[in-house]
Amino acid sequence: MRYSLFHKRLKTPPLVEGQKDNPTQKIERLKAGRLASTALALTRSLLEQFGPRPSGSDACRQAAAEIERSLAPFCDRTEQSEVTLDLTFHSLPLSLMAYLYPVLLLLALFKLPLLSLLLFGLYGGWVVITLYYYRPLFKVRGKSVTGINVHGTLEPKGEVRHTVIFSAHHDSARLHRHNRLDRSRYLVTVALPILLFALAGLLSFIRLFGPMGIGMTIIQVVMLALTPRFVALLRFYDDRATPGAGDNLNSTSLIIQLARYFGWKRTGGEPLESTRLIFCSFDGEEIGLQGSTAWYEEQKELVAGAVVLNFDSIYWADSLTFLERDVNGTQPLSSPLARRCVDIARSMGYEAKSESIPRLAGATDAASASRAGLEATTLTAAGWDDQSKGAPYHSEGDTVEAIEAKAVEMAISIAIRLVEHVDGETLWETEDEEVKPPEPSRSLSFSRLTHR
Repeated sequence: MRYSLFHKRLKTPPLVEGQKDNPTQKIERLKAGRLASTALALTRSLLEQFGPRPSGSDACRQAAAEIERSLAPFCDRTEQSEVTLDLTFHSLPLSLMAYLYPVLLLLALFKLPLLSLLLFGLYGGWVVITLYYYRPLFKVRGKSVTGINVHGTLEPKGEVRHTVIFSAHHDSARLHRHNRLDRSRYLVTVALPILLFALAGLLSFIRLFGPMGIGMTIIQVVMLALTPRFVALLRFYDDRATPGAGDNLNSTSLIIQLARYFGWKRTGGEPLESTRLIFCSFDGEEIGLQGSTAWYEEQKELVAGAVVLNFDSIYWADSLTFLERDVNGTQPLSSPLARRCVDIARSMGYEAKSESIPRLAGATDAASASRAGLEATTLTAAGWDDQSKGAPYHSEGDTVEAIEAKAVEMAISIAIRLVEHVDGETLWETEDEEVKPPEPSRSLSFSRLTHR
């Protein structure tokens, strides 16, 4: 069940004291730098009020309500929509591995290697489809909660000819109990069980096509005795969650400031001519893009033909990247849009690039928009590995202090310029500087597993 709450904007509050009487004055002061500072201040305030926000939690729902209240003064209408979230998206594959491991070994020992290998293959295929391609085959009803998506809409002066969607997510990731930076302990508690499970499948294959010698039997018995090692996988995720400032609450604060900017531009007599703006914040991104997937499905008419710029993990001013591929590099996004955004950024004096999200880096909500048939890209500004830069996302260090204000300012500036191009119908016209084809994506080494 979903519900809608609409709020009409009666009056736009001023940015500075005294603007109420003359809203056309000082419109130039609505610069990206000030909006970035306001976004960071709002993020800090939301964190103080609600703290970490695991997907579908009370804190996450309360944050969604506050986000809607923050959007309402600048939009023609705002809406909350409920979405059912399966909390087992990441934990169920690990739990099933722990329970399936002794079953595979026992089946092979009792001369049923074909059944063992079949179960191993079915499990492996399901994991790849679910965790690598982000296309879950089912939801576990008993482990579902209700999440809240929020969006606000700002209409143009005339007939709607274009739609631009700015999106982010307000849920934060659950912490891992095992830190991969502690390499030796991580190898024993996490990597070893995964390796043992893969070996169990290999032994079933060998047993199917070869004789069962005494040596093979001893190996399987020893492996069976190591079953307690899988307890770590049953308790892989902590009950606690990250603060999630940069990933990704500040991106939500950023789009609220974009709504502020364009709402006040209209109040100051400079509305957009024919471009509808939609400002979205999703729940459930950290557990398989469930919130955005449901939202794009239910809002098909509203979003038809839209251009989507998603914001995710805006940390470093020297790492602006527009994604051309998502979902572990398997889901195409809009390469023309990503490269056009690079063009826009460079025309403003910002260094930017476009490339694929790294393998095993997970996914962003732009993938849901792309799967809905929209032109979409994600703007990110993060160090994808722990070697070139620190990686605050999915850690307790993901606080406001980890975010460079300049990166937020750049993101806001690019978004504003993008809308100006769309409304002026010059989006696909090149700037003075021709965009060079993006370099091939770097092969990144992760210092911890991530599940974006």
